[in-house]
Order: sequence, then C-alpha cells, then structure tokens
Amino acid sequence: MSYFDEELITDLKKLNIDFSVISQTEQDSMISKINERIAFSGNQIDWSSLGNNINFGLTPSTLAISLIAAKICKASDNDLIIISDSACDNAYSISPKHLNQVLKVLSEFPQHTYILSTDFTWIACISFEGHLDFCKFLSSSKSNQL
Repeated sequence: MSYFDEELITDLKKLNIDFSVISQTEQDSMISKINERIAFSGNQIDWSSLGNNINFGLTPSTLAISLIAAKICKASDNDLIIISDSACDNAYSISPKHLNQVLKVLSEFPQHTYILSTDFTWIACISFEGHLDFCKFLSSSKSNQL
C-alpha cells in the first residue's frame, strides 16, 4: 500500500464514505479491459478516438466536478471502480452517492484516476493534468471497434 492509498483511506474514513479495496485479480481484470478496448496517446486515454466522449473541464472547478459526478451517477446504479495509474496501488469500489466527495479528494492526487462501471459500459478519468473526461461505450458489438 502506497502513501497515497493511506491518505485516500484516511480521507474516505473522515468523510464517512463506505468503500472497499477490490482484489488484485479484479483490478488486473479491469486494467486488462481498459488496455484491450481503449486507445492511449502517451500515458493518457486518446479521448478523440472514442467518439462519444465529453470533456467537463478542469478539476479546480467545483462545477466541473459536480457535472461529471452527475453524469457518472446517471450512467450507473451499481458501485463504481476507481483505479489509478501510479500514485495509488489499490483499486477501490464506492457507491455512486459519494462520488462528488471522492472526486474532490482524488483530484488532488498526482495520477490519472479512472472511474468505471463494473460492467465496463463507460469510463471517466481525472487526468494528472486536471482534465475531467467521460465516455459511454457503444453497444458491445460495436465497442470492439474502439
């Protein structure tokens, strides 16, 4: 567990947010799905290749965080998976009802943070540079074209 995992867990507990650390097997599976289905440009998702993406602006904006949180909550009734590409070693599962608070915490971390549905029908990201992006995937028969 990294320093940032410890900080995240401390922050989530202070905010009384229920979460769980997902297993390494499940984390590896989600990372494989991301790498198989999504094109990257350098160390970032190539959002332009997805075609159905929305950029919500930058994380310093409380409005941008609220807008992407609302979009994610509208797209998912199930728990959300949060995966980091660097600072945090663990992946987490949280309820959508706490997403706005969690995004505010994660926006301070020096990493790309991916938020996705357990059924992998959409993905969102807080980039290291502070961009907030979301993409709902096309039907599974078309998603292989991504």
